[in-house]
Amino acid sequence: MAWFSIDDAEAQERLLAAWPDAPLDREEVLGMMLDVAKDQVIAFAPDENTNPDVPDKIVTPKPAYEYAQLQQAINLWNAGRVDSSGQTGMDTYTFTPRPLDKTIRQIIRPMQGVPSV
Repeated sequence: MAWFSIDDAEAQERLLAAWPDAPLDREEVLGMMLDVAKDQVIAFAPDENTNPDVPDKIVTPKPAYEYAQLQQAINLWNAGRVDSSGQTGMDTYTFTPRPLDKTIRQIIRPMQGVPSV
């Protein structure tokens, strides 16, 4: 498996299979959102899943990390195309950066069951 990207036709096809509404007509923005989402997932990932000697930190991401990247990119896209009144469109374009929400954080770092006494 690999991180989601738009680097080539195969990567774009994979992205569209997972996110049919991906804005491929806005390649530069989509590429940035995928990179930002990937960086956010890597930053939040537990240290035992990282490699400090490799620039990407995570060489082969777990499927959960790939899914978290995809969902965060979708969140970023949705946040960037809705204005404060809830309307979408180019004339009222606003961008509200979203942190990793609790669902995505749970995908990256699942809660461990701890017995209580």
